[in-house]
Amino acid sequence: MKITDFFTEDLVLAGLKPVDKSQACEMMVDHLIEKGRIAQDRRKILLDKLMEREALSSTGIGGGVAIPHASGENIDNMLVAVGQIPEGVDYDAIDDEPVRIIFMIIGSERLPRVHLQLLAMIVRACKNHDLVESLIKASSAKEIYNLIAEFDKG
Repeated sequence: MKITDFFTEDLVLAGLKPVDKSQACEMMVDHLIEKGRIAQDRRKILLDKLMEREALSSTGIGGGVAIPHASGENIDNMLVAVGQIPEGVDYDAIDDEPVRIIFMIIGSERLPRVHLQLLAMIVRACKNHDLVESLIKASSAKEIYNLIAEFDKG
């Protein structure tokens, strides 16, 4: 299993400029809707799920990375969207540093166990400081996707 099994280049958003973590999540969910991966009528429900999870504890794991996630969507497979925020956004991260890379996981109700495996894989990838720095400095969605795909090859 690889991270790139669950996302494609068109689900990468480079150069985002959200004012807060709520807007960052909205931008990413709207992108998933625009790309036809999530139904429009699921927008509010999905955003509510993401914010409910954030209310429990921030998914800002430190090192400039956040991994917001929600599960239970009626989709065939898990979805990952990646957002790059070069200037960073306050995300209430555990290290109090701004978040610059977001890996959003949308879980399928059909694959509950895969959600946890994917989350663990992304956490491991984000412990690679060189990868995270490269993702932050990347100049395009294509470059971000290629960096993750290269990392996936291990």
